[in-house]
Amino acid sequence: MKIVFICGSIESNKDGVGDYTLRLCEQLKLQGISVGVLAFNDGYVEEVCEENMEMNKMTFPVFRIPSGLEAKKKISHANIWLEKYNPEWLSLQFVPYSFNVKGIPLGLKKQLSSISGNSKWHIMFHELWLGLRNNDSLKYKIIGAVQKFIVKSLVTSLKFKVVHTHTRFYLKVLKRININAIYLPIFSNIPLIANVLDLKTKLNSSSIKYVIFGTIHPKAPVDDFIKELSAYYTHNNQHFELIFIGRSGFELNKWEQTLIKYNVSYKIKGASSVNDVSKELQNAHFGITTNPKFVLEKSGTVAAMREHKLPILIVAENTKPKANINVNLTSDFFEYQLGNFKDFASHKFEFTNNLGVVNTANQFIEDLQIVNFK
Repeated sequence: MKIVFICGSIESNKDGVGDYTLRLCEQLKLQGISVGVLAFNDGYVEEVCEENMEMNKMTFPVFRIPSGLEAKKKISHANIWLEKYNPEWLSLQFVPYSFNVKGIPLGLKKQLSSISGNSKWHIMFHELWLGLRNNDSLKYKIIGAVQKFIVKSLVTSLKFKVVHTHTRFYLKVLKRININAIYLPIFSNIPLIANVLDLKTKLNSSSIKYVIFGTIHPKAPVDDFIKELSAYYTHNNQHFELIFIGRSGFELNKWEQTLIKYNVSYKIKGASSVNDVSKELQNAHFGITTNPKFVLEKSGTVAAMREHKLPILIVAENTKPKANINVNLTSDFFEYQLGNFKDFASHKFEFTNNLGVVNTANQFIEDLQIVNFK
């Protein structure tokens, strides 16, 4: 099997979907699959370039087309490279903003149709469209309507043999517009680094550690949560602290001021190496995410905490899907609401082993092979 993945940019550690694609390629290459990457709208190069990408001693070809190049030249360069590589499958890693800075890639359908050749098409929906929340702005709803049209036209035109997405919420949304997708769980870009921490160190820790990894989303009930968290541990005569890892964003200041207000210990680690992130996650007792529950499964940072077997507390904006779609939480999550922290403290968490890049790569191959056998 020979597969070319098509994404926007492929600059390592600069683009989440690009990093996802590289890590999946690495795992597929380990399993004997021939892979390549076409970065069709790369914002990190100024000229068309071909290179061999190396991931843990696995190398595969990457062809990068700058985002500023006109559409006709993009198509021409892509066709020349694809004819040389001759893939059996083209796998579109779809995010609207990967292919257009405003998130409205109106020309994408025509461009991709022009490079199809004899390859079969696969698509991974990392994102769908804006306006899926009940409190989204009118602007988001208008943009979302255009993005939804683009998604439907892509599916109609390219006739994808396999459609994947990594949230059960997106599965149901796609089903409502007659697109039958398959759930393919996301994996973390932070692999578990073995032997970085003595387990006894964690078990014997005098402080309960909560880790918040990655972007902090707005409108979370920060004050209520920290107040309740502090009261619980003070009552039980226990010490706890919050640890921030990665690029937290502008909301970090709000959390920091609230922690100071309630005299809570915290550390800000910032951007860290893969090994350091894995060590911090292994050293923590609980994870915190500010993603609403119905989009949890698309978060790479949530995937990292899950793969490190952390119970995860959802402290997020009170928002719901615009459509009446119910999403049930798995047993390694707990959703914070005002007054229920004591329930979290006694909650029984259970974990799944069906996570990680190996599991995802295996299912990816199986789903494509089913098409080949038909």
